[in-house]
Amino acid sequence: MKFIWKHIRPYIKDFYKFYKLFIGFTYDFKRFVLYSGWRNNMKDAEQRNYFSVLVYHALEKSMSYKNRNADSGWKNAYKLLDLLKIANKYNNVGYHDKAAKQVLETFINLPENREHEKSKQIKQELKTIQFNSTDKHGAIKLNQKEYQQGILENPEAFFFSRYSLREFKDAIVPNEIISRAVKLAMKTPSVCNRQPWHIYHTNNKCVKDTILKYQSGNKPFGEKIPNLMIISIDLKAFFLAEEHYEYWIDGGMFSMSLIYAFHALGIATCPLNWSTPPSQDRLLRKEVDICPHHTIVMLLAIGYPDASNITCASARRPLDEIYTQIRER
Repeated sequence: MKFIWKHIRPYIKDFYKFYKLFIGFTYDFKRFVLYSGWRNNMKDAEQRNYFSVLVYHALEKSMSYKNRNADSGWKNAYKLLDLLKIANKYNNVGYHDKAAKQVLETFINLPENREHEKSKQIKQELKTIQFNSTDKHGAIKLNQKEYQQGILENPEAFFFSRYSLREFKDAIVPNEIISRAVKLAMKTPSVCNRQPWHIYHTNNKCVKDTILKYQSGNKPFGEKIPNLMIISIDLKAFFLAEEHYEYWIDGGMFSMSLIYAFHALGIATCPLNWSTPPSQDRLLRKEVDICPHHTIVMLLAIGYPDASNITCASARRPLDEIYTQIRER
């Protein structure tokens, strides 16, 4: 019996690993099928607004080229018109519906489009749509000086001074600073500028403790975290099968921007991994009010750094191990 067990034991371990892998992939797949926008239900205001920005951003890109093709963009222009009609009909107008209207108006009023019959037709139909945006959309002119005003005198000092701290001052970071950091991070690029992020924030001890009991790795310091965020991605923003991993990409980029935004404001952070089994994700959702179509990417511990701190050295690999110059074959 011992002889048999000795030989089958490695396979049992491999099977268990495969089983956990299968369960995790199945859970993500099920959530993508249930909540993503692949059905293209444009009556749903949230889903339509993500689709609107996908379409109008294509027009923005078309208008941003110095030597643009005058015949390009009309297909997207009519798509936008249809989406605006739906928003108007169901009276559930969102931010990107308003933005879409402004982009469409800018497009049809381009010098090369203004007298086009299609422009005249679209302009006539837009008269029935009364909502408008007060923000700036479309394309803007940006000179070199304006683009480079964010250059750091010593970028190494900024990037190399950021560490993940696991101990903080006993002080809550106020909402004004939290909001400012989130606004800064909102400049993160995302697929077609859909901005599918949603942040849950708390400084309530009971809520923090509830969330952190489902995250492994915070036990030595979790109860001392002043502020805690759940960074999530809205699955309604993704419409194609090819986008089934895009939410992790957009979520990861936003998370890093948020971490650097806090660093720029003098606030310490520690990313908390959410690579948990589906059971942990379900349990958290039972106790914390998280929208069903929001997928959790990670947690973020936030607080003021102490006057004196100890942290991991976290040495970085040599550049030649992670960088390859592609050469012509």
